Amino acid sequence: MIEHIVDKKIFQEVLETSAFAKTEHFVLHVKKPNLVDANIDTMHLKVGVVVPKRWAKKAVSRNTIKRQIYIVTTQESSKYPFEKHVVRLNRPFSRSAFLSPSSRALKHAVRKEILSLYGCGPVDDF
Repeated sequence: MIEHIVDKKIFQEVLETSAFAKTEHFVLHVKKPNLVDANIDTMHLKVGVVVPKRWAKKAVSRNTIKRQIYIVTTQESSKYPFEKHVVRLNRPFSRSAFLSPSSRALKHAVRKEILSLYGCGPVDDF
């Protein structure tokens, strides 16, 4: 189970950490938990996504990218309990390679990169 990060203060806190992992288009920032102060029963993976207009011009593209990130992080959430993650789009996807802003090819490319960001194996077809 994951929870979306919506508080700007938490986003800033996680983004201040150094990059945990990088791919061609994405950067993952991770904030490890302070288990001494934490309530273990209510804590689970918290995920924030940053997809700026600068790198994904169309809202359809931004939403497609965000959905794919949330799908993959939900699948991988059991590996990272109690952590806070922010996935940031760092470079644009080629508009010439992905003609449709919500194409199956774009979804597959995003999913493949996010899985590699988390250090997972091959991409399952969806």
